[in-house]
Amino acid sequence: MGRAMASLLHFSAAAVATIFTMIDPFGLVPMYLAAVSGVPAPVRKRVPLKAAVIAGIVVLLAGVAGRVVLHVLGITLPAFSISGGALLFLVALDMIFGRPTGARETETERSEAITRSDPSVFPIAFPMIAGPGSILTVILLVELAKGEPLKLIVVIGALLLAIATCYLTMLFAERLMRLAGQTGMHVLTRLAGVVLAALAVQFVLNGITGYIHPEVLPTP
Repeated sequence: MGRAMASLLHFSAAAVATIFTMIDPFGLVPMYLAAVSGVPAPVRKRVPLKAAVIAGIVVLLAGVAGRVVLHVLGITLPAFSISGGALLFLVALDMIFGRPTGARETETERSEAITRSDPSVFPIAFPMIAGPGSILTVILLVELAKGEPLKLIVVIGALLLAIATCYLTMLFAERLMRLAGQTGMHVLTRLAGVVLAALAVQFVLNGITGYIHPEVLPTP
């Protein structure tokens, strides 16, 4: 019982840390403000809730569908853990050095955001919140949960908590920007990137271990 609880706590900590650093609610603030600049006030008031709900639904559905697709294609957990960790590491480099890799969103997607009268769905919900990296992270964690109900609940809970935090940061984006400033937001994003890089490397190491010793595939 003690070992099972320790495994659950370890998985929970890794799930929360990975999802939060990947979605990066505070790093969303400057991008959100850029996306809603020039948007009419009545529309702008609805954007945070609408974007958060849509992003949550997209990632949850992708997490469920992704697991089915992996099984249909015969992709093993070690293989997905290694490839997923590699992609998350690229995203981490993006966050640390501020050099877009396209893993979160492309330059075309960012520039198109300026012309949108209602940016709730695109580009805020997708790909700013529910980007490829966020979706891959949830799929990977769902796979690592191995169908255990408590671990699946943890993944869903961590995702909902991160989405709720995104809603709050968007709702109070202007105040947060005044409080922390552009530099402060960049520092938070870079710190999150360092944590994500370490987690990404751990995913790769876990995948290698799982390939060599399938019976002892570790959680994150």
